[in-house]
Amino acid sequence: MAAQAPEKTKFIKIKVVDHAKADKPAVNVRMPVGVVKWAMKMAQGFSPEMKGVDIDWASIEAMIESGEIGKLVEVEDEAQHKTVEIWVE
Repeated sequence: MAAQAPEKTKFIKIKVVDHAKADKPAVNVRMPVGVVKWAMKMAQGFSPEMKGVDIDWASIEAMIESGEIGKLVEVEDEAQHKTVEIWVE
């Protein structure tokens, strides 16, 4: 019986583009999914702004486990002239 290859680690990529600054990324972060989940839980414990945030990790995990790859979310903040994109790689 052949050994199965280990499952490839999935990454979350978060990019914030500042349209007021020649569309250059203001934030460009790539982290393993497990680290993102841990960081969000920690942030909810320390940041008053994050305490009320309800992220549906079950839905996100289901998308990732089903093989979903690519852009999950794109948010346009017209007032701040920024775009936030969240990807699974």
